[in-house]
Amino acid sequence: MPNNSLLLPVHQDGSSMQSSTSASEAVSKILKKYESSAAPRILLTATLRWPIAARLAMAFDGMGCHVQALCPRQHPITKTHAVGKIYRHSILRPLATLRAAIESAAPDLVIPCDDNAAIHLHQLYEIACQEKISDNSAQIIARSLGSPSACALAASRGKLMALAAQEQVRVPASTVVATAAELTAWLNKHGFPAVIKIDCTWGGQGVSIVHHLKQARQVFESMAARPAVTRAVARALLERDPSFILNAMKAAKRTVTVQNFISGRPANRAVACWQGKVLAGISVEAMQTQHPTGPATVVRVIENKEMTLAANRLVRRLGLSGLWGLDFVLESKTGAAYFIEMNPRATPICHLPLPVGQNLPAALYQQLTGVAPLSTPVAIERDIIAMFPGEWRRDPASPYLRSDYHDIPWQEQEFVQDCINKPWAERGLAARWWARLRPKTCISQILEASSETEALPYALHAVAASAVYKKSTDASD
Repeated sequence: MPNNSLLLPVHQDGSSMQSSTSASEAVSKILKKYESSAAPRILLTATLRWPIAARLAMAFDGMGCHVQALCPRQHPITKTHAVGKIYRHSILRPLATLRAAIESAAPDLVIPCDDNAAIHLHQLYEIACQEKISDNSAQIIARSLGSPSACALAASRGKLMALAAQEQVRVPASTVVATAAELTAWLNKHGFPAVIKIDCTWGGQGVSIVHHLKQARQVFESMAARPAVTRAVARALLERDPSFILNAMKAAKRTVTVQNFISGRPANRAVACWQGKVLAGISVEAMQTQHPTGPATVVRVIENKEMTLAANRLVRRLGLSGLWGLDFVLESKTGAAYFIEMNPRATPICHLPLPVGQNLPAALYQQLTGVAPLSTPVAIERDIIAMFPGEWRRDPASPYLRSDYHDIPWQEQEFVQDCINKPWAERGLAARWWARLRPKTCISQILEASSETEALPYALHAVAASAVYKKSTDASD
């Protein structure tokens, strides 16, 4: 029989290291047990199939957090190994499923990953406070957001700009306009180009840059009117989501804001905060964007004192907690940072593992536990980052994907594959038939059409294509 002790590492004096190895293993087990019991419970909520929730799940799971998620079926987060439990978001009963998820998960922190998810948290908070229900949903939401009412304020662009100006934050000249005459009077005073926006929109939607009065009046009439039902029908078919129709049917006339156009580069600052204090923040400027008013696909990490100060002032004024994002434009001539919007949710850069002071998930972990996480990913040291899957979808041949840091989570192969597949709106029956009969650009045309008249032919085509496909499928069965 061979002497098994010969297989063990030995000290320089020849003694076996078995005892020290066993002790090390014991300590490791104790630390893991402690970390597991003390780890924060995180609930990520999403109503849209954006990849933000999945990236945050990976970040928090990597630090040992217990991560759960409320999301629609086939959400990208379901393609990861980072989530312990998935709750199904109900399109028809969103607040009921949100309340049930919070009650079941008993989270230390709820993080909304899109604007609708944030609005739902605010709505549930208001209902819970009015009903004085016995569960802890109102308390958990208040702890997670700091000020739930700030979610509604973030969607009201005119009120938000007025509040920011009170805090001495640099903002473009802007006002809410109720009529075409008010719009004309403001434009005659401030000139062109200008930006026209509607409340309760996100992801670069509901924003138009106008260059002359005729265009401005057309955009205003379209934005001020109720959402086009035909466009809502088409989006419902493509996204397989009836909420677009429900929202269009119940929506009232929308609030329109007009704003000076600032010539410059888009920038944003994401912050982790707690009860009105910023714990950590990331500032970036956009090198590439999905479309002119859309999210960034390539960013450069920057230090900008004006952006940092503006974020600190607004977080303090609103008493915010959790993850929030602020959008700016860095003026070309002066470099001045103009604040233009706030996102009451996690933004695409929130998960990035940057050095201390810029790692947002780690900052929240430490706030919740009182200690720094035992494990964090290796910090990104490069300043230019190509966002995945945004830049890959924008241009698969982009030089940024080869020459700079590409933020792709190779350890989650199923998630990566899902992201490089066709977008959700192009996977359904209507979209597949549409792709056969029309150029693929038609899908974007209907989603971005500025009026019901523009959207009508594409919407009707989508309805017809879906019906034809269903009939042919039934016949083949």
